Amino acid sequence: MRDDHEIDDRPFADPSLPLGGYCRISDADLADIRRAVKEGRITEEEAAELERKGVLKQKDDLRWLAGKHNREVVFYEDNNLSAFKRNVSRPDFKRALSDLRAVRIAGMLSYDIDRFARQPRDLEKAIDIYEDSRKRLIFDTMSGQNFDLSTADGRFSARLFVSIANKASSDTSRRIIRDNKWKAAKGKYHGGTLAYGWDVNDRDKLDPQAAKLINEIIDGHIAGDSIHTCMDYLHENGAVNPNTGQPFTWAGTKTMIFRARNFGIRIYKGQPQFNSDGSYVMGDWEPLVVTPNGEPDLAKFEALQAIQKGAIKPGDKTTAKYFLSRIIRCGRCMFPMTGKPVWIRGRKSNTFAYNCNKQHPDQCGGLQVSGPRVDQLIKDLIFGMVEKAATERSILEAAQPEPWEKEDEFNDILEQIEELKALWEAKQVRASSYVTALDDLESRRDDLKAERAMSIVPPAIKVLSPELLTKGWDGLSLERQRLIVREILTAVIIHPSGRGKGRTFDATRVEPVFR
Repeated sequence: MRDDHEIDDRPFADPSLPLGGYCRISDADLADIRRAVKEGRITEEEAAELERKGVLKQKDDLRWLAGKHNREVVFYEDNNLSAFKRNVSRPDFKRALSDLRAVRIAGMLSYDIDRFARQPRDLEKAIDIYEDSRKRLIFDTMSGQNFDLSTADGRFSARLFVSIANKASSDTSRRIIRDNKWKAAKGKYHGGTLAYGWDVNDRDKLDPQAAKLINEIIDGHIAGDSIHTCMDYLHENGAVNPNTGQPFTWAGTKTMIFRARNFGIRIYKGQPQFNSDGSYVMGDWEPLVVTPNGEPDLAKFEALQAIQKGAIKPGDKTTAKYFLSRIIRCGRCMFPMTGKPVWIRGRKSNTFAYNCNKQHPDQCGGLQVSGPRVDQLIKDLIFGMVEKAATERSILEAAQPEPWEKEDEFNDILEQIEELKALWEAKQVRASSYVTALDDLESRRDDLKAERAMSIVPPAIKVLSPELLTKGWDGLSLERQRLIVREILTAVIIHPSGRGKGRTFDATRVEPVFR
């Protein structure tokens, strides 16, 4: 490190070397543009054009500045990236410092010091290079201030102004966080990307067609459909992500199913917000999932929460490809049989068979049966049973969930929480006792909510049997079909065929094992 009081007698870098021009629109301009997009005053395309215009103007200014130093300029651009946020990586900023350290450029130019750095640590990285270099490197801006990092005065000014810029950004960030917290507490919509299910031109109002699709995939997932099946359903119905213009991905479909916004619940940092009485803070937009009387269906939301936390499972979570996979068993060794395509003369056919594959020493590996024929036999058997039960109204009447046996305990916990909060407000309980007791009560409240959600979701056979009668097997997803089978049968055993019957399907080989 050089002594600040020494005369800098280092030679300038080779005159043929260009200067580096670092371009980035200011954090304030970037925030204004993004705010305009959120408020709907400009589109994403218009925002990109404004950002681009800001950088192009900087390039013109830096070309002029480079001319003052009689050098060419090469540009480094980190457009749309904040210099204040510590977790944001600026690739071209790093590349510029690397080129500067290796003296591939003769110095740096920037529109102003805060475009180059808003974190003191970033500035110090550059200062280290300027102090340690064997060449005297140039640093200049359009501001007219002395920010020459090769001199003591320039470094002092740069450090001072970067600290001021950092403080300004920190104040702005704090105001935004405070504003967002206030909006969350009041249930105000805070902007952001367009949520599928609501009107493009009025984000508080529903898009009826999209809302219908979302209700269907939510009900489907609770009934047993996998996320992948729900995603395929969206694709089949032409749903696209309004922010990308592309079909929904698996992750996007999952997020859409579980988001609290569907139920009108306000979230902050990914968590639902609660009022002082323990009820959800409701947003000022139209809820998408509602009860028959038009109220947000909070019971369904809590059922989804329980599914997400693993308290209950949305049916068969396997990736089974065939109707009876892992249900059908070999009658010789009792190991599960697997479905595989049938190959004829070296080509894969359109049909399949269930096989006992010798993947375990105790498996016989010698049994096979026609997949479509067994599937149809079991489907006909179950459909007949469901139809008979429906005639007797034993299933249809059972479809309504039973009253929850812990309703009184749940209401008592809510009352205890309110009483404890009243004691706290009246200063009749110590802080340590209050916090401990409140944590215990709220933990029990949340556990009971999950249990209530489990009781609200009726067994699959009660929900899906009426749907089977109205839609038929072909109208149900594979997951829902398998749910019905598992509710009625524990296994389907395939016995060895008799002599001379190996090539024809013998229904007497099939033994359904009922629960």
